[in-house]
Amino acid sequence: MRLAAAEALLEECQYQPERLPEAMGKAARGLGFDYFCLVSSNLARPAFIVPEEQGEGIARYFNDGWVNVDYRARTERPLPLNTLYLDHRAVGEAERKKSEIYNELFVPMRMANYAGIRFRMGAVEEWFCFVCRSEQAGVIEGQSARDFRRISELAMNIASMASRLYEERSSGMLEGLVQAGVAAVLLDRAGRVIGVTPGAESIFRADFGVRDGMLWSANSADAQSLGGLRAFAHDVESREARRRVFVQGHGRSRPVSMTALRIRGPALDQLPGAHVLVTLEDFNPSQTDITKDLHDLFGLTEAEAEVAMALHDGLDVASLAAHRDVAASTIRKQVSSIFEKLDVHRQADIVRLLSRLRR
Repeated sequence: MRLAAAEALLEECQYQPERLPEAMGKAARGLGFDYFCLVSSNLARPAFIVPEEQGEGIARYFNDGWVNVDYRARTERPLPLNTLYLDHRAVGEAERKKSEIYNELFVPMRMANYAGIRFRMGAVEEWFCFVCRSEQAGVIEGQSARDFRRISELAMNIASMASRLYEERSSGMLEGLVQAGVAAVLLDRAGRVIGVTPGAESIFRADFGVRDGMLWSANSADAQSLGGLRAFAHDVESREARRRVFVQGHGRSRPVSMTALRIRGPALDQLPGAHVLVTLEDFNPSQTDITKDLHDLFGLTEAEAEVAMALHDGLDVASLAAHRDVAASTIRKQVSSIFEKLDVHRQADIVRLLSRLRR
């Protein structure tokens, strides 16, 4: 009866995959497990689908660096896909119970006993599905292991179905962008490029484009902007819906403006597929509204943008202070903030940058 109830909870998520974490939590409790999770096999930059009440233990595992000394990760990963892994059979009791991770993380967080399966998610990713329970509850074997095998199949099937929804949505979105003539790329959760329109290809050149599956620029000064896009794609929990950056490249008369927008849909945002739409265009700021462009691109306040333009026009700190009727120390503080936000170190750098933006 308990297994049937757990199966029913998970099956209800087939057409509402966003409910899967909550259902996994209820199913785990009903079957005597403290954890029931899905985690990507890229443990350096993990994604996980986990009930909210189980998030603390998973977060501690990754944030505190335990993955590097985990006997489970070491012994489970080499197994073939879809193989049931039971930690008490793979690693001797003495080794497990004497390990630091067992005593400092697994026991306090009710993760002492573990069963897991590694499976394929989408075209290229592999994920782990696992359950854990406390030391007092005992090892996972017999009926408990069979229960896990069944609910893991359901959870993996639902997550895989949601992943296919993402892939189909990505394909349809890309086709629409091509037909509309939009210069755009699609990024997955890791910031990898999974779709490029012909319009974007026309903007790409030898100095800026896609290399090894990632957006790339020959100009090292663009690393921060491109890194910001990857971070934007990876942080699926962020409420930031839009981010704008620009890439200088080499030898371009104008920078390339890139606007990133999150792709939301009826599925789980941690899964593979398109997560971010990035539109590209040659940057052509309005001469009458360059302060807004400086705000959008660099985060300058209106006052800082006006000071930056005045520096471009040749005014010094004393002249600016007199013109704006403020203390010279106020102008120096604003200039310091401008330097930091523009990532420059001299007034000449500001002049050079704004000259390019005003072309």
